[in-house]
Amino acid sequence: MGFTTSDLPALSAEVGEKIAGRTGGAVSLAVGMAQIFSSIPGLKSLMSYWYHFAIMFEALFILTTIDAGTRIARFVLQEMLGKVYKPFGRTHWLPGNLLASFLIVFSWGYLIYNGSITSIWPMFGAANQLLATVALAIGTSYIINRGKAKYAWITIIPMAFVGITTITACVKNMTGIYIPQMYNPETCVLGIINLAMTLIILTLSVIILLDTIPRWFKTTSSKSITENA
Repeated sequence: MGFTTSDLPALSAEVGEKIAGRTGGAVSLAVGMAQIFSSIPGLKSLMSYWYHFAIMFEALFILTTIDAGTRIARFVLQEMLGKVYKPFGRTHWLPGNLLASFLIVFSWGYLIYNGSITSIWPMFGAANQLLATVALAIGTSYIINRGKAKYAWITIIPMAFVGITTITACVKNMTGIYIPQMYNPETCVLGIINLAMTLIILTLSVIILLDTIPRWFKTTSSKSITENA
């Protein structure tokens, strides 16, 4: 792209890996983390260790996320199927476990096989950060309900930042990635799935926020009236 490299040979030697041309962001993050940790007094010689530690941390994060997501999706699917055929609702029923596991693994495997990890990564990022927004909203509700509304800004500020940023990113993903995918015969199914899932996640998160925020004001107002009385 015409950019000049900076310190790549030296960095490659320090981490013990060839890092030139390694795309995806994982290597860049690992090198950055390694540089930060190795700048701590007495740890400069551990650049290679910190680099591989960061790479391992990223891999474990992705694997545990896939594992947890697969398990939760399987439980949800079995619960839904249990409304149609009751044995599926029993989590100890082996045929139901095997079938539900196969369907879930096949679903995300299909997305990756027909594209790449980048096919579902934007949606994963949106779901991850919207979950953080909901968690911060729950934390704010807890603080206010405990009568500590003056400390609520500690969770409201990051919630507002993460929420606005992620909702904006969701809209850009839908208009810039998923909708164009729907008009491409090769990625039509992928685009429909990503668009539908993102809309569901976004809608549910917005509903939670719209239901939660008015309650904060109502709770704060009622507590103020009680204290004044």
